[in-house]
Amino acid sequence: MYQWQSLLADGNDCFHKKDWSQAEYYYKDAAFCLELLCATNTKDIQLLMGWICALHNLATLFEVQNNPDLSLKYLLIPHNRMLSITASNEQCEDMKLIASNALKITFMPILMFSKRHPICPSCQQSLEEFKQNLEAQQCDIH
Repeated sequence: MYQWQSLLADGNDCFHKKDWSQAEYYYKDAAFCLELLCATNTKDIQLLMGWICALHNLATLFEVQNNPDLSLKYLLIPHNRMLSITASNEQCEDMKLIASNALKITFMPILMFSKRHPICPSCQQSLEEFKQNLEAQQCDIH
């Protein structure tokens, strides 16, 4: 098992024991470790998914602790990073495709979050537009 996987597993154990501060520590450590690994292995999908998972775990942790603002922040970090990669002229097509596929994973938790917590009308409109674009892309693929 890789170090980051062990950190995520330890974070999950602490989360289930409701040891919030220790779970936060492990999740943040895993995210940091994965951030470094992703920087040198840009096309490693497993590392990218692990990083997204660590940040989504932090989002869940903060939502459980009734801190929706911080929760949303950790949902938006990977989503915004994938958006910037797909829009970048400096990224290769492989990386853009990986980021585009990852957007499907980062978007749904944000959409579900918006159903549980009020968000501003402008943000809600952006979510709906993004959802429609994703659905249109899926139709184009078939």
